[in-house]
Amino acid sequence: MINLFLTLIGSAIIIPVDSIYLKFNKDFYSNIIDSNEQLNITYAVLTWILIVLSIQLIILSQSNLDGTKAFVNGVLLGLAMYGVYNFTSAALYPSKWTNKIIIGDTLWGMTIVGSMSYILYQIQKEYNLY
Repeated sequence: MINLFLTLIGSAIIIPVDSIYLKFNKDFYSNIIDSNEQLNITYAVLTWILIVLSIQLIILSQSNLDGTKAFVNGVLLGLAMYGVYNFTSAALYPSKWTNKIIIGDTLWGMTIVGSMSYILYQIQKEYNLY
């Protein structure tokens, strides 16, 4: 079930965290990001909201969930989400998407989705948002 409160809180957490990560790691992504391009903030925000909604639908809706399961399942969800994105991008743009980017970005996805799953689980539990 989708909870608007969790969606807003999750978005308020993931947007600045991922933005800061991208800002501090722009050299890492310099091969794939054209410095003349402007970020389309609408699409970026929609992506972050979809991540939060996916966590709610796939992770937080599970029965017998605890913090460890939420984190581990979130890591696996992050692997699937970011893995599909990175492998598809590497297939389409093989000269830009290096193994370093595939591995690094997928690891970041596993980290942020796992962490967000744990945080949202704790909020859901604390405020009884089932």
